[in-house]
Amino acid sequence: MALGVSLGGQAGVRLSHDWDLAVSRNTLLRGLRRLPVPSYATPTALGVDDFALRKRQTYGTILVDLERRQPVALLPDRTAETVAQWLREHPGVEVIARDRAQAYAEGARHGAPAATQIADRFHLLQNLAEALTQVCTTHATALDAVNAAGRQLPVSLPDGTVAVPVPPPPTPPPEQERAARRAAHRQATYATVWALHRQGWTVRAIAGQVGRSCRTIERYL
Repeated sequence: MALGVSLGGQAGVRLSHDWDLAVSRNTLLRGLRRLPVPSYATPTALGVDDFALRKRQTYGTILVDLERRQPVALLPDRTAETVAQWLREHPGVEVIARDRAQAYAEGARHGAPAATQIADRFHLLQNLAEALTQVCTTHATALDAVNAAGRQLPVSLPDGTVAVPVPPPPTPPPEQERAARRAAHRQATYATVWALHRQGWTVRAIAGQVGRSCRTIERYL
């Protein structure tokens, strides 16, 4: 039997006797949903992360076998109890890679207390990038001075040693100082918003915590 889907939304099913039968895509989806769900062995290394069913409103949890690199389950939400229940029903997980969300930490602790929890590579790099951005923004003037000193030509001193002249950093005007402080404050607020978001806080709760409007928090996210 051959199967092809047209752009018009109709699917054609070709049987062994060269019959063409047009069915709707919904009929095909219903047929796929009737198929038994494949069973997978409980992974020893499990990846846990959230995904959006409806962005900024409804989220679920995806569980991935990190050794076989295939998903093993989709959970309807991202609460600690749902994750813990799945782990209790599937004993044998030894390593759980997750982000810094408190709900996943508690779910792993209650559902698989003997498992080792680690931070996954993606979130480690993301956290590092955010920290470096904040540091470089806050100390931009000092970093510029270091770069300028590195471009200075060495000077030979009378005693035979070589030195590099380092000019004093220029004093920024008050407007520039205020702009730099505002930029650093915005960057710190941005980092806080994302940290709370990873912990499962709602947009409204984050807005109340950092003193910004819900619209601003949504723009940051």
